[in-house]
Amino acid sequence: MVSTDEMVEILDKVYDLPTLPTVYMRISNLMNRDDISVKDIGDVIATDQSITIKILRLVNSTFYGFSRKIVSIQQAIVLMGFNTIRNTVLSVSVFDEFSEMDNEYFNLNRFWQHSIACGIISATVDKSLNTGFRDEVFVSGLLHDIGKIILNKYFSTEFGQILAHAKKNHTSFYESERAIIGFSHNDLGEYLCDKWKLPFPLVESVALHHQPDNIRSSPKLVSIIHLADTFSYYLQSGYLNDFKQPQLSPFILEELDIKKETVRDLFKGVKQEYEKSMELFSFIN
Repeated sequence: MVSTDEMVEILDKVYDLPTLPTVYMRISNLMNRDDISVKDIGDVIATDQSITIKILRLVNSTFYGFSRKIVSIQQAIVLMGFNTIRNTVLSVSVFDEFSEMDNEYFNLNRFWQHSIACGIISATVDKSLNTGFRDEVFVSGLLHDIGKIILNKYFSTEFGQILAHAKKNHTSFYESERAIIGFSHNDLGEYLCDKWKLPFPLVESVALHHQPDNIRSSPKLVSIIHLADTFSYYLQSGYLNDFKQPQLSPFILEELDIKKETVRDLFKGVKQEYEKSMELFSFIN
C-alpha cells in the first residue's frame, strides 16, 4: 500500500515523465495574444509533419464534410477555428506521445476510444445544458483518465494486481486501485496535469471525476465529465478493466439542475456524437 505522498515522491524521481506537447504549448501561448493570426498558428503546426498530415486528413474527412478539398494547413485553421485546431493538436500530440504502451493488461486503442468519446460527449452535454465551458470541457474529457497511462507505465506490476482484484471481486478499477495501492489513476492524472501547468478547473476534473461530490471549485465541469464518463462506458458496452457498472452520483443532478429524465434525453442525444467520436479517433490515431 502506497500513500499519495509516497506516490508523489516516486514520480518526482522519474526522469522520463511525459511533458505537455511542445506544439500545443506554443499554440496555447499564441492564443493568449491579441494579435494572433492564421499564419502564426499555421507556422507552428507546420513544424510537425505528423500533426500537419493528420489535421489535413481529418479536415478532408466525412467528419467535417466540406465540399472542396482542403490542401493547406492555413485553410484548415480558417475552417476549423483556432480552438478546435488547438484541441485537435492536443489529441494528436498526446496520442503520439503515448503510442507504444500496449501490454497484456492495457489496450491503448480501447483507452483512446474512450478518451475521445468522453471529450466529445462532454462538449455535447456542455452545449445542450448551456453551461458555457466550450473547449475547456473537451480537453477535460480527453484527459480525464490520463492517469491510467502513468499507472500502466510506472506501476505495471500493481496494474496487473489491480485488474485481478477488480475481476475477482466485481469492482470498478477505481475501487480496486484504492484497495490495492492506496491511490488511483485520478491522483496520477492530477499529478501529471499539475506538472503540465494546466488550468486548475481542468486538473480538478481529472482528479475528481469519480468523486464529484468532493469538488472544491469547479462543480459543474467535474459533473459534466462524470456524466460523460458514465455515458461513454455504456456506449462502449463496458470499458477498460472495469467489472462493475458505474452509477451516476446524485450530486451531479443537483449541481447541473437536471432530472433523471433529462439524463435519459441527454444519453439519447449523445449517441450520434459517439459515432462521430469513433470517426475522429480513426483519423487521428
